[in-house]
Amino acid sequence: MNYEELLEARVAEGAKKVQMPIGTYYKKQVDDKYLNTIDIRPQLNDNIVFAEGLKRECEENAELIHKHQLHFEPVMTGADITSLTVEKGNFLSIDQLLREQPAIVARREFVDSVVNDLLDLTAYLHEKGIWHVCYSPQNVFVRKGDQAVMLLSHGSYYLGMSEPMSLYEGMEEYVAPEIRNAGTIDARCDIYSLGKFIDYLFEKADIPYEYKRVAKKAQNEMPEGRYQTPEEMKNALVKKRGIYKSLWGVAIAVIAALLIVGLYFELMPQPTNVEYVKPAPKSDVDDLLDDGFDPMTELGVVSSDTSVILTPEQAAHQKEYEAKAEQIFRKQYTEKADKILSKVYNNDNLSSSEKKFLSGLSDVNEELMRAQLELGEQAGLSDAKAQVIAAEIVESLTEQKKKGLNYYGIQK
Repeated sequence: MNYEELLEARVAEGAKKVQMPIGTYYKKQVDDKYLNTIDIRPQLNDNIVFAEGLKRECEENAELIHKHQLHFEPVMTGADITSLTVEKGNFLSIDQLLREQPAIVARREFVDSVVNDLLDLTAYLHEKGIWHVCYSPQNVFVRKGDQAVMLLSHGSYYLGMSEPMSLYEGMEEYVAPEIRNAGTIDARCDIYSLGKFIDYLFEKADIPYEYKRVAKKAQNEMPEGRYQTPEEMKNALVKKRGIYKSLWGVAIAVIAALLIVGLYFELMPQPTNVEYVKPAPKSDVDDLLDDGFDPMTELGVVSSDTSVILTPEQAAHQKEYEAKAEQIFRKQYTEKADKILSKVYNNDNLSSSEKKFLSGLSDVNEELMRAQLELGEQAGLSDAKAQVIAAEIVESLTEQKKKGLNYYGIQK
């Protein structure tokens, strides 16, 4: 037994079998060698439609030329395909990988690579008229070593069965509602399942903003409410990731301003005259929400993911509602940002150690970003609009707090 075969043997000893829709994937020992094998579920071979679908998939599998597509050959017992021999390599299901290495989802490059590569492969399959149907963690694989994502068998070959959901016992939540209800299958079924798969990746970790928003839309119960293609879903991820990074740019600017102010006061000589200034009283602002205005439900409000053609009258109402939504956001975000910035923009914090000061800044910027995203969504503003307003408010508050800072009790 050579080194490669010894390695295969060790993997086989420790690996568990994976229950896929069409059968069980595992390492099988044949003549002192270990082969990647899928044993077809025996009861499925009694189904003529399934048997025909499996035969067709075996014929077409070799023609799928994509680096994230696994290939296999049929093993016959009489006239039936009873198992598949999968190409050489060490492969784990995502479920197995996360059981062995749950912390891997904290590696942003791993998650980005898995999701982007799945979207690329899905787009390729759709061009061939193939739908994967079920992106359950047992039905998506990675290659040990480089952890490249892989797909094996695809569900659209078997949707002609009288009860196609019999393939997905225990995986039903990853299958689109229209398939569960014997509806039409198209690209949007895979979009739904991909959204569920993203949620699974972050089941025990904090889900980043862009993945949360994209996964939510992908799982819309109505197909027309989802992304219509894998390319559209991928572009949405890129766009929302860009917005998040832009917001980080604003945060970095705030950090720079705070550091400059801290150094300025640290280097200033201490004056002898002391003058205490009371803070200006806060002016009362009417709570627009008390007027019964809800920007998410008022007629004419358009979300960032939809658009409508409006009449001139509706456009006028639209403009009015958008102005009111912006007013609500400005008021709420100003109050929230003022409280957040006060945590670091105070004399005690500026006089603290550099380590403590920078730690406080990091927490503050996370809070500023969360507040902008949450309040912007509540007010019905687009991400871009909320970001611009938030940056303006943070800059204004920063200038105000500069003027109000004391150094050892001295007004500057």
